[in-house]
Amino acid sequence: MPKTPSVLTEKPEASFDPLSDLLASMRLTGTVMFRAEFCEPWSVTTPEGHQLSKVLAVRTDRVIPFHVVSRGSCALTMPQREPVWLREGDAVLLPYGDGHLLSGRAPAEPVPVGQLLPPPPWQDFLVVKHGGQGETTSIICGFVQCDELLFHPILRHLPLLLHVSPDASPADRWLATTIRHTAQEATEPSPGSRNMLPRLTELLFVEILRKHMRGLTDDEVGWFAAFNDEIAGAALQCLHTAPFDAWSIEKLASRVGVSRTVLADRFKHFLDQPPMQYLTHWRLQFAAKELKAGQRPLKAIAEEAGYESEAAFSRAFKRYFGLPPGEWRARQRRSLPHSAHS
Repeated sequence: MPKTPSVLTEKPEASFDPLSDLLASMRLTGTVMFRAEFCEPWSVTTPEGHQLSKVLAVRTDRVIPFHVVSRGSCALTMPQREPVWLREGDAVLLPYGDGHLLSGRAPAEPVPVGQLLPPPPWQDFLVVKHGGQGETTSIICGFVQCDELLFHPILRHLPLLLHVSPDASPADRWLATTIRHTAQEATEPSPGSRNMLPRLTELLFVEILRKHMRGLTDDEVGWFAAFNDEIAGAALQCLHTAPFDAWSIEKLASRVGVSRTVLADRFKHFLDQPPMQYLTHWRLQFAAKELKAGQRPLKAIAEEAGYESEAAFSRAFKRYFGLPPGEWRARQRRSLPHSAHS
């Protein structure tokens, strides 16, 4: 009688890095929009992501705003939530683009951020000044964008606000350096700053996700918690290592070393979906990446994603992304800078 394989409890090898897989498929673009110099008393409102994208004149309505406090301190308030106090060296991400209020210590009438900005496009890095004559708080404001953001499993269970205050621990050293470097490039621009800031923004996004992942407790759910779980994490390892294998729930459960029921229950507990549905969505992410990257025929991409016909692939893609693959590809091409596809 064959021996039942044991659960894959060892830490993933260096080659297994599903977070990098997911981030690569998202094709993130980071942008620093402006540096704000707010003097007491002051209060500024930022609208929800889809409205913010119109204010900033960007071509996607899925943006993740971020703020880095380079000097001073302020409060960040979201609807029906207690204010969060931000201090120098702190950074925040709002994964779902929720509207929020930034304010100083003294009461002030809130002003929409759009009223403080000149009409786009902006040729130079903006410095926005607002408020009274009191103490100054300097904040670097920007966002991370990607048309597929809302469809990625890593974002579905994140908190509404990710607030980091790097400490002196070795794990936070790189995060603190990235925040400090971002603040310096935005506060004291030098040759190359315009190119450096987007890259630093993308690094900051990844570092904040890493810190969130390290700080999870045993009772939390979501992609990061699933990655840390011995059963769900082992299943993720299999699916990400060989996404185009002929997986079934039986084969996956056997590889992990548990029953179908245990695997399905554990996976659904963390990710709100069964393993095969996760795999289908992950393959569609690969397909989207291929659609955006070039002009491969839809039929070839459909076959690679595991669909027997182009029609079946188109129906699945539309259910997931909201548009048929051909129309989605054309929209992505239109949204790219001219130099990117010339």
